[in-house]
Amino acid sequence: ELEDVVDQLLTGLRDRDTVVRWSAAKGIGRVTERLPLECADDVVLAVLDSFQGAREDDAAWHGGCLALAELARRGLLLPVRLPSAVPVIVQAIHYDVRRGQNSVGGHVRDSACYVCWAFARAYDPAVMRPFVQDLAVGMLLASLFDREVNCRRAASAAFQENVGRQGNESFEHGIEILTAADYFTLGSRAAAYTEISRFVAGFDKYRRPIIAHLKDSKLFHWDAEVRVLSSSALGNLVDLDCGYMAETVLPELVGKVCDPDLLVRHGAVLGVAEVTRALGARAEPCAGDVAGVVERVEKARLY
Repeated sequence: ELEDVVDQLLTGLRDRDTVVRWSAAKGIGRVTERLPLECADDVVLAVLDSFQGAREDDAAWHGGCLALAELARRGLLLPVRLPSAVPVIVQAIHYDVRRGQNSVGGHVRDSACYVCWAFARAYDPAVMRPFVQDLAVGMLLASLFDREVNCRRAASAAFQENVGRQGNESFEHGIEILTAADYFTLGSRAAAYTEISRFVAGFDKYRRPIIAHLKDSKLFHWDAEVRVLSSSALGNLVDLDCGYMAETVLPELVGKVCDPDLLVRHGAVLGVAEVTRALGARAEPCAGDVAGVVERVEKARLY
């Protein structure tokens, strides 16, 4: 009978109704708390397995994140399972799947921030240290560049909890970042993209991940406003890493201006324009390729 109950709860994590998923996650935490170690570990493995092969199923990702947060809060997600859990959460914090002209995933990203918050309260800094870099970068990118204001604020709250409980030594420059990226300043998407992101990128540890996230992801977002803001943010960061922008970022973007996907083409052209403008004379090595962008697009009739 117990196996049947656990199976029903695991199935409930994929339910289309949010209340059912939340209740199933709570139930898994309460039941697992009363199981022997081996049985409890089997439940944890089953929750982790629920993420496999379910990339398009946002309900499964949301329910799985809620369950992991409940297990971590109750001390049931043992440190030995963190190497399997952390990569999943890092993926979930950026979960965004296209559905027609829009996308789904805001609730998944929000629940992933809840997991990061629970991790901060559940584990000793020595246990979390191997995973700090991945989690810190994931939370910062979400707090700066997530389209939804509630997700930006949730990621900032999770980062604040980690800095407070894990220590500023583990999360480098955490206090300075939280002073600039607080609940109110992150309420403005434009300010988060163009002002706060530049401040955070001033720290060497976070600069390249921020640039990579903009040029590989946000610049090709389905929302046109996000693409425009991403290109502006990329241009604002040029003077912080001119060599990398001129030698790596600009050639990559020039190579995508004729991509078959309209969103990629538009983002690439915006990025090329902003980066070239910010580089000025320093863009000379790519001047020929940049000058030929309009001709290439017109020749391929991709306008």
